[in-house]
Amino acid sequence: MKISTTVIMIAGSLLSVPAMADDAYGTPFEGWGFVKDDWQLVCDNTLTCRAAGYADEGLVSEEILSASILLTVVAGEKLPSAEVILSSEDYDEQEKLVSDQLSKNTDNVELSLNDKSYGIVQFSADGKGQLSRTQLQQLLKLANQNTKIQFTSGVYKWQVSDKGLAAILLKLDEVQGRVGTPLAFISKNNPNRQTPKKALKIPIVKKDYSYLDDAALEAGKQALDPKKLAYFQANINRWVDIDSEQFIGSEDTTDDCELINPKSESSINLAKYSSNNLDWDFTPVNANYTLASHLCWRGAYNMGAGFWLINHAKPSKPELITTSASDYSDGEISAFHKDRGIGDCWNSQTWVWNGKTFALTEDSSTGMCRGFAGGAWNLPTYTSEVIRSDNKVQ
Repeated sequence: MKISTTVIMIAGSLLSVPAMADDAYGTPFEGWGFVKDDWQLVCDNTLTCRAAGYADEGLVSEEILSASILLTVVAGEKLPSAEVILSSEDYDEQEKLVSDQLSKNTDNVELSLNDKSYGIVQFSADGKGQLSRTQLQQLLKLANQNTKIQFTSGVYKWQVSDKGLAAILLKLDEVQGRVGTPLAFISKNNPNRQTPKKALKIPIVKKDYSYLDDAALEAGKQALDPKKLAYFQANINRWVDIDSEQFIGSEDTTDDCELINPKSESSINLAKYSSNNLDWDFTPVNANYTLASHLCWRGAYNMGAGFWLINHAKPSKPELITTSASDYSDGEISAFHKDRGIGDCWNSQTWVWNGKTFALTEDSSTGMCRGFAGGAWNLPTYTSEVIRSDNKVQ
């Protein structure tokens, strides 16, 4: 089966740097991460942290275009890597600019900090630039000062805001245990010395290939006989408890899957226009497991489906995988959602069949909504390495 994809405020400052992040919000390990002004910090389960900075939206104009910088910091390592992307009001013109640079085999995008040049930024064929070690060190040196960060090429000018950079790096110091150590980016002299943390191992997920692939499903090679299918259809509402507060919400809680209940206001309203979307679907994973799915919610430009894994040996206790899925295909459940309508920021998750359940393998966003088509970066809060369970090369 395929389904089409249609704050708590917290203070993050340390005692030695008062009020630096008083109006920051979020946690580095969820969603958009820890956000302060025009910068954000997103850390994953291996303790790799990514700090992304964007242009001040109030300054973007025909003369000043937006750019973004991504600092990727591995726990325990001294220096991050630093990437750059440049946007343009005319993406065709931006593509032409990068193409012209490559065809001439010369880069002509120059970095300046406080109007002082720090040389040419080298760009690759994918349009991303890489700051040199010297450029990166100078940027970090100026991080706790007011700094004008600008890239120029001929008549083109791009800027990245410095607002929030120091607070984000300070939070990064705290998360990775850099405070009061030579590894710190902002807080080297903080008396509250931490012990630097080591990078954590990336989880290994073994993808099991005992599932029915798309070709087999489309050819009608169903693992469900008619009697079993009828049994599932007759009992699924009771098994998943469609009246549960978890799914339909209450006065005090929001719902995760209101459309699962035909008596809900949302279901009644949607049924007036599209009753076919409110049926259960059953997709065999293999001879022993089946996915039950149902539309859970629908918004202006997003939708999410619930997926429950039914073990044929004990069908009355289906396992909920997610209530925000977009698609199931070839042993993987995926979710892709826009954070706003123009599609300049997305979030995504993937679950992979491991023979017993669908294990989460990736949870990420593309960063803040700052005008980059398709999103600026890949900022995971959870990552893993997926290998074949039979040890064959994928």
